[in-house]
Amino acid sequence: MSATATPRILPFGDQPCTLALNDYLIDCSRVCEPQSDIREQWHDRGLVVLTGTGMRHLGELQRWAELIFDDFTAYEGGSAPRYKWSDKVFGLDDAPPTIDLCFHNEGCYLPEYPRCFVIGSVKAPAEGGFTLVADNNAATDRLLETSVGKALMEKGVRYVRRMQDKCATNVLGYKSWQETFYTNDPQEAETSVRAKGWDFEWLNDGTLRTSYTVDAYEYHEELSKPLFFAGLASHAAFFDQWSPYNVLADEERPLNMTLGDGQPFTNAQIATIYAAHNANSLALDWRRADLAMLDNLRWVHARPAYQLRDGEERVMGVTMGMMKPRQGPSPAMARW
Repeated sequence: MSATATPRILPFGDQPCTLALNDYLIDCSRVCEPQSDIREQWHDRGLVVLTGTGMRHLGELQRWAELIFDDFTAYEGGSAPRYKWSDKVFGLDDAPPTIDLCFHNEGCYLPEYPRCFVIGSVKAPAEGGFTLVADNNAATDRLLETSVGKALMEKGVRYVRRMQDKCATNVLGYKSWQETFYTNDPQEAETSVRAKGWDFEWLNDGTLRTSYTVDAYEYHEELSKPLFFAGLASHAAFFDQWSPYNVLADEERPLNMTLGDGQPFTNAQIATIYAAHNANSLALDWRRADLAMLDNLRWVHARPAYQLRDGEERVMGVTMGMMKPRQGPSPAMARW
């Protein structure tokens, strides 16, 4: 797609969220020992939203996350630019507030992904700026009734990434290969790429282009079923509202994805995937909530566009861990 092509649908429709925040909320100021309640709810329902924590700095997300896991990821190989609040807590808002960031599972494009994803806020605007989460179990059931859901089960997805050289001055960049793999040595970057099983090539301008095919569903052991695990945040549509990337063809944008056989997603297929998640979502209002702990298979997250008034800030952070190797839609069937 280019600026002159048929416009794609935006990720979020006009329908209201169907799930209620209060159903997942734990007020830590009213519970003497919330730790057991937090662990039980995360394992039973996959989503815990906390308020009344007294959190003042996003580095504190780590101690809450440690109630669930202790193997934090360094985000090596991750596709989004990230700064750090602490050794294990990363900043958000790498994308402009004027664009819609659609539903996705964190790290679904990597050979090892975080099963637990923790997100929090210490400053929020008076209106908007919330995070959406959606029940991926219900969305998967809906998606598998459609032709694109069945095609994704059969073919998987192919991810294509273009990571510029951070030293290049005439290349439109998003995230450099140096930032992605934590090295300035091209040979070390290649070693990381090969270890992940990705195809790669170096372009004449120093850009590292990678591509790889993976399953679009991942088996959830506790639910004993596969869940959709290929959110479209890695599709070129992510850049449709983002100048100057939106004048580029899909294959020239920093991120893109196709069906596993290389066929591009149609606009109708993209709309179908968006709709499956929109039908089963709730809004995390950061004026009420301090942080949320997600089972990264059972729940997906998103961020609608928002506006800041003079003097307002939206300050967010994430940490993640409980690392799991991809296994595909059933045990021991990974396409990787």
